[in-house]
Amino acid sequence: MFSQSISDKGRTSRKRLATVVAYSLFFIQFAVQASVLGAETSFNTNNWMANLSDVKKINELVIPGSHDAGMSELHHCDVGSKMNKGMVKTQKLDIKNQLIAGSRYFDIRVDYDHKELVTYHRTGDLGCNGQPLKAIMDQAITFLSQYQSETFIFKFSHIRSNRNKERETKDRIDQFLANPKYRSYLYTSQDYKTNLTTVTLGDSRGKVILVFDYDENTSAKQGKFRYHDGFEEISDKQSLCKFRDPNLTVCDEYSKTSDLNTMEQDQIAKWNKFAGLGKERLFLLSWTLTPGVGTFFSGSIEALAAKANTALPKALELQIRDLNQPPPNIVYIDYVNKSTTSSIIQYNFHDDNAKE
Repeated sequence: MFSQSISDKGRTSRKRLATVVAYSLFFIQFAVQASVLGAETSFNTNNWMANLSDVKKINELVIPGSHDAGMSELHHCDVGSKMNKGMVKTQKLDIKNQLIAGSRYFDIRVDYDHKELVTYHRTGDLGCNGQPLKAIMDQAITFLSQYQSETFIFKFSHIRSNRNKERETKDRIDQFLANPKYRSYLYTSQDYKTNLTTVTLGDSRGKVILVFDYDENTSAKQGKFRYHDGFEEISDKQSLCKFRDPNLTVCDEYSKTSDLNTMEQDQIAKWNKFAGLGKERLFLLSWTLTPGVGTFFSGSIEALAAKANTALPKALELQIRDLNQPPPNIVYIDYVNKSTTSSIIQYNFHDDNAKE
């Protein structure tokens, strides 16, 4: 009985030891996993660029982008749009709060209406005005004064054209941006042909990079650069994505559908064909859904964005981590929020992309 008692105690001790070892291995494995996860995801959306090296170039970044960025507020809507403003509003957060949420590329569409420069979302006369341009620029420089590690791109495009006042609006934009209070915050270059994709974070921190999809009034020395769409259709079913001089080329083509599966298939196909970091032009993944005629009275862009934004993290993980595809340079979204932007930003810290 005595020997049996010793044997029982021995078995008990071995079980306890095995339990301790098992728990130790579990916690070691958990700590390692947490360390790896933390290394890839430990950032704040308001200043996530602070964790990246000064030598990192614009074309080496994975950037959340704000589609129709100025449309967090609505003004001077036509009668039809007043019936369902959800079909016009594309963002919940204003520009500063989109910046705080991590967005670094902004779709700025400008009109001169009711005696001020404003953003807008319209088809012809149908739609609404959004944030005034003055509010947008003031919020931008306030953000940069608080977070000097950051840089971002404002893309001016889609100048309202149905009233034959495009040139007047472009000139008003130019005069407005000449305000001395903005001057020190604009990224500038002495080289009028500079390719902005090769600009480093070290050279652009604390600056906003302004690009325009038209020739009038552009000047690299004044911080007003030329933007080009890099997509060129060569047939109904085939496009090319190529660099165009000067300044910034972005291959950006949305899917023109309200169906999530159709959009995902279209954008993933473009991603597989055209994406890649370090190229002379950027690829934009347009992860947005477009309302159709059937959703005009009952639907909303917010509801469509919820579907698209919910599906995005899984699509990014499958493409980048599982299939080892190079990430897109820019990911466009409606209704920018920290959760969705974080799912994009994390890939700046994937593998060797973080600060050394």
